[in-house]
Amino acid sequence: MYKTLFLLLFSLSATAQIIPPAEPVPEEEPVELEKPRPEWKDKIHYGGNIWLGFWGTLYLEATPMVGWDVSEKGTVAGLGASIMYYGANKIYGGGLSIGPKVFVRQAIWRTVFAHAEYELMNSSPYNFYDVDPQSIKELNPKNKWGGTGYIGAGFYQNGMRTQGGGFISVLYNLNAPNSGYINRQSIGDGRLVLRIGFFI
Repeated sequence: MYKTLFLLLFSLSATAQIIPPAEPVPEEEPVELEKPRPEWKDKIHYGGNIWLGFWGTLYLEATPMVGWDVSEKGTVAGLGASIMYYGANKIYGGGLSIGPKVFVRQAIWRTVFAHAEYELMNSSPYNFYDVDPQSIKELNPKNKWGGTGYIGAGFYQNGMRTQGGGFISVLYNLNAPNSGYINRQSIGDGRLVLRIGFFI
């Protein structure tokens, strides 16, 4: 009986000392740190506006803009382009109008900004103030170049008190009604132009 008891205790003791093999610890994957954003990318702004209308015929306009922070006080200077299509006949100012622009935008207070730009347009001569329609006898006149300056102000609609996002601005045409391009977004006699777009 002692022999049986001894064997039983020895078995329990041996069983208690058996340690199961440890599971292999999975290797941790190396963490890739995100590359810091280059400082120059934070100084770039882009945006513009798009218009689609049917004033008797199709009117489509796209105005892309790219700006660069030139000061820490909210001054942005940049380049843009105006591309417009008016479905009317050329003797009514129809066809494609296109041209570059330069602009400066200055933050004034919270979401309010001042804006100035100079736009050079290539369009039907009927789209310029300084052209006498009676002097053009061609049914399909050649496009001409003309420049227009604008100054004005607007505000961003972001509700965050920051300069950026959707905007509305009203610009004064420095050339109207004597010379320059007749903008189809103008109000009244052409001296005021309404702009709606975004800029981020």
